[in-house]
Amino acid sequence: MLSEMSPPIKSNIWTYFTIDKNDPERSECKICNKSYSRKGRTTTSLKNHLKSIHPEEFCLFQSANKEKELKKKNDEAGTIVTPLQQAKKQLSLEEVIQKEKKWDTNNPNSKKIDKLIGEMIALQNLPFSFVEGLGFRRLIQELAPKYNFRGRNFFTDFVCNELYIKLAAKVKELIEKYDYKSFTTDIWTDPSSGVSLLSLTCHGVSENFERSSIVLKCETFDDRHTGDIIAEKFNTMLAEWNISNEKVHCMIRDEGSNMKRGMRLALLNDLDCTVHKLQIVIRHGLRSQECIEAVKQKCKKITSHFNHSTIAQKQLEKIQDRLNQSHLKVFQDCVTRWNSTFYMFERFMKIKDALSLYANDHNIESILPEEWKVIECCLEVLKPFEEATREMSSSQALISSVIPIIQMLLKKLDVYLTKPRESDSFRLAVSNLKSQFSAKFSSLEDNNLYAISTYLDPRYKHKFFKPVTEEKIKDEIIKMVNDPVVPDSPKSPAEKTKRMRMGDSLDPEPGTSSMSKKTCLKSDLAMMLGSSSEDEGEGEPDNSSPDALLRKELVIYRNKKRLDLDENPLNWWKVNRCEFKILSKLACRYLSPPPASFPSEQLFSGAGLIYNPLRNRLEAEKAAILLFIKYNSPIFNFNY
Repeated sequence: MLSEMSPPIKSNIWTYFTIDKNDPERSECKICNKSYSRKGRTTTSLKNHLKSIHPEEFCLFQSANKEKELKKKNDEAGTIVTPLQQAKKQLSLEEVIQKEKKWDTNNPNSKKIDKLIGEMIALQNLPFSFVEGLGFRRLIQELAPKYNFRGRNFFTDFVCNELYIKLAAKVKELIEKYDYKSFTTDIWTDPSSGVSLLSLTCHGVSENFERSSIVLKCETFDDRHTGDIIAEKFNTMLAEWNISNEKVHCMIRDEGSNMKRGMRLALLNDLDCTVHKLQIVIRHGLRSQECIEAVKQKCKKITSHFNHSTIAQKQLEKIQDRLNQSHLKVFQDCVTRWNSTFYMFERFMKIKDALSLYANDHNIESILPEEWKVIECCLEVLKPFEEATREMSSSQALISSVIPIIQMLLKKLDVYLTKPRESDSFRLAVSNLKSQFSAKFSSLEDNNLYAISTYLDPRYKHKFFKPVTEEKIKDEIIKMVNDPVVPDSPKSPAEKTKRMRMGDSLDPEPGTSSMSKKTCLKSDLAMMLGSSSEDEGEGEPDNSSPDALLRKELVIYRNKKRLDLDENPLNWWKVNRCEFKILSKLACRYLSPPPASFPSEQLFSGAGLIYNPLRNRLEAEKAAILLFIKYNSPIFNFNY
């Protein structure tokens, strides 16, 4: 009867003990056969006995207990709890309070989420009202239930004040590391909204030869686009970042007369965008012959036919299926981007058979055999120009590559003209292209910004200069070291005008293709670099000269083996800066500019998403801040 009244035995301790049948409050050890009291019918005294007298068995007891608890947890995890059972579960008062309590604004988790949301608004060109959307709130509620939601007003102030101020401080800290700064700038007008934007991007190389590009400003430009107002704008933007005009190495801009005048009035060294100049030369070359222009217009008409008809596209795809070809669409030509014409011709050649079969069954103009020959010749001539455009529009491109690439393109044109051709009209077009090209790029070697940067690039050095020009470059370097203010600070606008004489057209910069292509550009340059015997060494300079140390560096630098084209010249200078203490500082300065204003153009693609009809109430200052955060945050890995 007593045993029936005893509680059920569940503990593993009873593996080593038995209950006394005569006295339920006593137990007998199975190991030593001794009887022990367990007042209150607990097992504590039994565990203590096992621990002190039988330690080995106590270890086994603990292991069994752990296995039992683990099995219990696994069984509970596999049990499905119904909503009714969950509702019946009674929460403690503390649990209720903690469940309802939200993070305050100073909570580290809340601050982290605020920062991520603010960056997301800038990076993805989202409206501030996005944070009030149902979908976004449901997502955050699921991921962070304790997050206290903020409205659009909070994030407007948070992004435009806290994030911007912190990031601007980091940007200012970075640009102060550059002894001299280079800049790219451009003006863009959105065709849909009519909003004009003026951008300014800073480029620099630090003492550790780390190169970076920083967006300083991209603001609305509501005034007239005159040179006087442009000069005033630039002076204001530079002053905002405490950048003196003397510290501006050069400004890359388009060839508009208003931009040129603005640079002269602001007393800034400026250069034409190389890609803009290529755009003008090639466009004039293509228009010089009626046969090329006629083929171009016919291709554009055929392209429009397919772009305005999904039925036509489907039928073209069926023809490509019959020919076992992949589905390729026609490529649209754009008047402001010369290489879009190249890509249109290239695509037509790839789908030539499919287009011919389509034209036989439909009412569109077919391309004649002689017209296909014109397209083929255009592709042959323009291929190096397309590669040069992509190369100089790269984020890694240096201004030092302009002279080598231009000389390579001129050589390509000469080679093409020496070959016998069937079409005299196309030969005349290429001859005209060469004349335009030579006229536009005839004075590059006379410009110190191009010449010195090329000479200080260990991939090129003196290879593309005549001995007389090389001596002039060395003299300029020596003069610059002795009087560092002279070369980059024009004394008057008249001197600036005389020195810079390159065109007067205001053409938008052509874009570049993201298509993956095997380039011949570097192989052609490598062939030019290796076309002569190894560089001849120079003798030791006169040690009695006051510039002996610098001249010695120039001799040692010239005699060193040139770097391969695929290698980074900045890394070379980083490794050899201790050996060339004077020249390395000049390399930081002259290798900082890009060859084109393409970095500023990239801003406008993002600006077009911000300045749209759905955000017509967005203030210009806030839009400029959003672009600033979008393009500068990744530079610091979002750590600011």
